[in-house]
Amino acid sequence: MGRGRRSGARGIKRVCSALLTDVMVNHRGERKLPAWVLKGASTWGEPVHQPEWDEDEPLRIRGSSVEELEESDSPRGSFYRRDIGWLGSDMCHSADSSVRCSHYRIKYPTVEGGVNTTLTGVAHFTRGAESHAGYCHGGSMTAVMDDIVGWTAFHVRGECRPWSGFTAQVNCKLMKPIDVSSYLKVIGVVTNWQGRKVWVHAKLVSEDEEVHCTCEGLVILKKESADETGASS
Repeated sequence: MGRGRRSGARGIKRVCSALLTDVMVNHRGERKLPAWVLKGASTWGEPVHQPEWDEDEPLRIRGSSVEELEESDSPRGSFYRRDIGWLGSDMCHSADSSVRCSHYRIKYPTVEGGVNTTLTGVAHFTRGAESHAGYCHGGSMTAVMDDIVGWTAFHVRGECRPWSGFTAQVNCKLMKPIDVSSYLKVIGVVTNWQGRKVWVHAKLVSEDEEVHCTCEGLVILKKESADETGASS
């Protein structure tokens, strides 16, 4: 390869690196929870806390307002996941996620959970989720559905049991395109529970309750996490 070609290749790498850095930085910079989230979050149930989520989330809801942690107070940049043996960042919950799920809240029908256990949260579709000009990739929608289906099932016993099962099926219906930089509400509801199998209905809706995507999902609980008496009611 001639000197000119090598120089051109290095130039392209520099441009690509700069673009990637810009996207990663702007995922953080563009984050601002809309008013409808602050107004409605308190009605969704109790907050769900996970260390690796909290570490990357500087925006904390306090009543009907949002508190942004100062850089010195925010636990962002810690190594929680690495320290317990994981190899990367959370695809749907980290600060640099292209589509980011956050502020999950759980509401149980009874103290034992079961059918109608409902998980609600926010899905932020950043510029990194773009496919067609101005619209998000369909895969970003299905990733959110996979996430909400799994975490809803993890609460079926009336408490949060993280990673206590695996999504085995996510049948999604993409109904309306999502604009880049949109914030949508994501909802998962347990519709049936039989032994190790938990069925969840999920949807992505706008502030005006316009449905963008629906999903019928199935989660298989790990043997040690399953209650064989779990049943539909």
